[in-house]
Amino acid sequence: MDIALATTRGKEFALYALGERRMESVQAKRIDNSELPAGSSMYFYCISCGGISDVLPENYISIPRKICAECQALKDLGWLE
Repeated sequence: MDIALATTRGKEFALYALGERRMESVQAKRIDNSELPAGSSMYFYCISCGGISDVLPENYISIPRKICAECQALKDLGWLE
């Protein structure tokens, strides 16, 4: 099999999966951090697909990821801006 063909198929599949994640996130109920009890984990959502990108404890110090692992992989390959 041609490597370029495999890459093209991989890209098509990855972008199709991105579309699926976007559709699922529109239908999914988002967790509103302001409605959670004190001490609960905080939920952060991907700016690309809308899925959960990070879950951190309430007293987190690090900066939450703005993009999920799947979308970051697409971005690293240059398939997502």
